[in-house]
Amino acid sequence: MSTTSGPAGGAGPGTLADGVARRPGMAIFALTVAGVAQAADVSLHNTALASAAAELGMSATQRSIAASIGTLALAASILTIGTVGDRYGRRLTLMWCAVALVAGGVITAVAPSYAVYLGGRVVTGVGLAGTLALSIALIRTVAPDRIPWAMSMYFAGQVGFTLPLTILGGWLIGVDWRLGYLVVPVVGVAAFVLNKLFVPRSKAVHRSKADPVGLVLVAVALVGIIWGVSDAAHGWLSVRVLVPVLVGLAALVAFLWWETHHDEPALPVKLFTNRSLAGALTADVSFNMWQAVMVLQLSLLWQYVYSYSPLDVTIGQLPATLAMIVGAFAAGRLGARGRRPESLVLVGLAGVALAMYLLAVGGASTPYWVFAVALVVGGFSRMLTETAAGEFFVQVPPPDLVGATVASKPAIGQASFALGSAFSSTLLYSGLGRDLPDRIAELGLTPSEQGTVTGWFAEGAVPTWAQGTDLYEQVLAVSQDAYVDAYRTTMLVFAVVFTVLWGVAWHFLRRRA
Repeated sequence: MSTTSGPAGGAGPGTLADGVARRPGMAIFALTVAGVAQAADVSLHNTALASAAAELGMSATQRSIAASIGTLALAASILTIGTVGDRYGRRLTLMWCAVALVAGGVITAVAPSYAVYLGGRVVTGVGLAGTLALSIALIRTVAPDRIPWAMSMYFAGQVGFTLPLTILGGWLIGVDWRLGYLVVPVVGVAAFVLNKLFVPRSKAVHRSKADPVGLVLVAVALVGIIWGVSDAAHGWLSVRVLVPVLVGLAALVAFLWWETHHDEPALPVKLFTNRSLAGALTADVSFNMWQAVMVLQLSLLWQYVYSYSPLDVTIGQLPATLAMIVGAFAAGRLGARGRRPESLVLVGLAGVALAMYLLAVGGASTPYWVFAVALVVGGFSRMLTETAAGEFFVQVPPPDLVGATVASKPAIGQASFALGSAFSSTLLYSGLGRDLPDRIAELGLTPSEQGTVTGWFAEGAVPTWAQGTDLYEQVLAVSQDAYVDAYRTTMLVFAVVFTVLWGVAWHFLRRRA
């Protein structure tokens, strides 16, 4: 590959001018630090938002926008940044995105108003897009002959580093929410320095023409779909859901048509006719959707039915986090022993589906160890799949397009995560809404008592005088039963969905034409 100078010029002591990493282990460490910023930011932002909204006086609508604006900025810019990295230098672009992490986090932390806060989150989202996509793309540069090992170390490090950063950030947010937003800037500084020192320069040999039309269309598509489905709580037929989703789908169709008819597209979608890459895309949809459903619905079940505190939920889901680290290491070891990544992807997807079937048996009296087994199976399988599938995004595309192709991976992941959250919530609450009134009616309550109970659900709170009464205990019991039934149905539906996705992946990865 040809080279380009970084922000400070020249090659660092850990790199050679010809684009070969002198110390590949340190290079992977540097890329891992850059990539971990996105995972840490999601957790820290969700934790700090409530305090930030209260201090800055955000309305419900403003808070909703603040919650998702960083993700939308990431989705809107990620393919553009991947293309810019290919054209002008992947390490160079990653380092400037690390600078954006620092600037965005500081702006958010010192924001005196809602508008400035949003601006900081937008800048942070752009920085996260570049550090995530290009840190994966550069794996092909720093370890071209050891990609399975490199992917294993990268993803294991991502999960392992995210946990202490989240704990530290949570403690800082408890002191002052503004301090929590300074964690990612510190990561950005470390990513800038480490990548300057240990990661070689890398860019396309043959710079293609710019494709602004394709980049704009894919940005509109991703933002529209993610924005729309994120508001699905207001009803799938509401204007605030339908309009952005339809605009996004129309832009997606236009993008696919344009890219297949453009001489030098930003993302040659014909690449995905490669069976391995198509299977990897299917896997990406599956495990990201599984992550969303598992984290959200299991967390709510534990809080609503088991009365877990947020800390209890975090500790309860820890087996999945630890299993993910083991899964990433296992993918690397098995790959080094000659196991084909296609087989690892299919084994991992089967484990993801099995974990969801195990979660579907959860109920009000299910012992914790049942959930723990499901979390271990799911966490291990999810990371086994992601690590193996990631190899195809890195290896399959031509060298000049690796940045743009890898950028499509987190873009697909963001959309799949949003769809998983939205569809699982819709299934659960629609089932609860159909079942709960019938169960309350079966209690034999008077019309007046039924009206009182309906008011509790409408207001989202039970008055103090009612707590501890026979009426309250009866309603609590039937509402928990209805919620558990709706939860089980939802998880079973998604278990079937993941089984179908396994079949699609098998079609691409195992079946021969």
